[in-house]
Amino acid sequence: MNDTPPDDSADPENSRGDERPEDRAPSESGYFRGERGRTVPRSAWWILAAALALLLVFVLVRPVWFTRDVDDTSLDVPADRHYTKSLSGAGYDDGVWLTDDSPSTTFAVTFPADSAREQTRLRLTGTTQVAQDSVVFLTVRMDGQQVYKSELARGDANELNLMVDVPEQLSSDGQVRVQVQVEGTLDNRTCTPDHAAGMQVHLDPASVVEAALSERVHTVRDAVVSWDRRLTLVLADQSDEWRGAAAQMGIALTGAGYEVTYSETMPGSGVQNAVALGSAERLAGLGWSASEGTDGGIVLGTVDDTPVVGVLAPNGDLISQFLTDPLAATADSDRSDPQALATTPLGGNEVSLDALGADTSVVQIAEDHRWRIGYSLADLPGGRLPQSVRVAMALPASPDDLTWILNVQLNGQLVESRRLDETSAQAVIELPASAQLLENTLTLTVQRDRDLGGCDVRVTTYPMQLEAASALVLGDDPGAGFTALPRTLAPGFAVYWPEAAQSSAVDELNATVPVLTTFIPTHYDPVFEWNSQPAPGRPFVLIGQSPDVNPPVRIQDGRIVAGSETPALNISSFDDGMVVETATSTTGAGGLVIQYVGAPGTIPLPDFGSESARVVTAQGSVIVEGDGTTASSAPVRVNAPR
Repeated sequence: MNDTPPDDSADPENSRGDERPEDRAPSESGYFRGERGRTVPRSAWWILAAALALLLVFVLVRPVWFTRDVDDTSLDVPADRHYTKSLSGAGYDDGVWLTDDSPSTTFAVTFPADSAREQTRLRLTGTTQVAQDSVVFLTVRMDGQQVYKSELARGDANELNLMVDVPEQLSSDGQVRVQVQVEGTLDNRTCTPDHAAGMQVHLDPASVVEAALSERVHTVRDAVVSWDRRLTLVLADQSDEWRGAAAQMGIALTGAGYEVTYSETMPGSGVQNAVALGSAERLAGLGWSASEGTDGGIVLGTVDDTPVVGVLAPNGDLISQFLTDPLAATADSDRSDPQALATTPLGGNEVSLDALGADTSVVQIAEDHRWRIGYSLADLPGGRLPQSVRVAMALPASPDDLTWILNVQLNGQLVESRRLDETSAQAVIELPASAQLLENTLTLTVQRDRDLGGCDVRVTTYPMQLEAASALVLGDDPGAGFTALPRTLAPGFAVYWPEAAQSSAVDELNATVPVLTTFIPTHYDPVFEWNSQPAPGRPFVLIGQSPDVNPPVRIQDGRIVAGSETPALNISSFDDGMVVETATSTTGAGGLVIQYVGAPGTIPLPDFGSESARVVTAQGSVIVEGDGTTASSAPVRVNAPR
């Protein structure tokens, strides 16, 4: 028996020389002491330093790599260089629906001119629905040129996620007109006279035209074209001259298609869609700042590093007209100061449909096509009512059994339906004065009709054009109620605010500017007379009450009263609402009276027609007749459905 101890050096586990078990035990702090006092190798320190330096370079040079969208289709630019024009920003909160009856939508996009663009594209998202027996194509055109066409999948609730590049040659002029259209028909093996495809495409509000900018917006004209439809006018100064400037700007911007809201503070989101009004010192209190040497009527500053337009001079008439006129394209720096700007008003006995925005380009018609034209009586020469519309059409050559039918609707009322004679495709359609409103929609529909039907008919498209000779022909009918008011105000008028000192500027402007815009002609800048009574013998717009004007409906002592001697209407007044009515002063001048209570805000306005007074609330409006009675509702008795 050998009592000699074993040789530890032969055991790999014990091959570390004189190391003792206690040397390999954890210390009290929980870490090992190391091996024979060895330190970290120098090469490891160099590797760690290189890794930290590389990470620092990535963070400082390309921080967007760490904040980029997970989506592979991201433009990879910061928010201040991501230019967008979405359907939501255009005012379509619920998106757009394309169907058999309304198969296309068109919108124009203007791009910044002073910041270079990259990756300009159209992104359509939403859902599609196509019947199983139908063939439907989605087509995208830009400036009339087809840039995309694809067949849609059949079935319900299919996802739409489409990206189309905007060709540089089409957008190089700084703007592009985009048309999205669905077209289709039933399978030709299905024998039916109706070839409607039964399709529905919903473009959701996030559908957008977008681009990556080389630098953020830094000029006035680029800030203006970047605005969404909804604008906030922020009043830093509520003195009379700034109230007048804010009212003039709100009227001009509303007439140009914006939805204007007034506020005393900057909005919590979408601050780029705000316009700040006041001196530079007052705007500084709102967080607005601009570069040194701030001067000029319009200056582009920033709020929290976001570009925001500031109006520093109370010249609301000039500045508002400049910002809503094509001359705004000349403001290619961060400031501009217009001093004079005059436009030529419409005149004569006719107004061309082209001047009213009608599409006079060549269109392709398979079954029918609609032209929608809007016109306001306030914008027509002398405020006169049109007595007729002249429709001139360029018709194509077509088979003998084909007939073109023209249907004319005015504010949803069918006023004429007739065949178009191919030898003289010009028709004069009377427009009844009783069917006209203060703001009107005229719809011209050309429909194809053939003797043959079913599977014997091959779906064919024909070119057609609404010609420039088409026009509204003005008449001499004086109108009635609100439709007579534009003619009354045509010689010129002022807006009087007898008790402006007792009201909030924000509340009064939010309540009255939308109404004023309806009655004031485009490019007309009325004088605002604060704390003044209407001038004798002159047309007027009165906000509030005056002893020289006795309107048919009055708000007094917390009640709404109408009627001459014995009131036919005497009810408690609303907390938030208004009364809009025509009136005559004691000197015989005609005008418009607006009385509001509380803070009605931007409540929806009714269609003003031949009535003389309306009580307007957030839940609707009521017509009040001249004798104080309310308009009778028809039918008087409503039976419940069975």
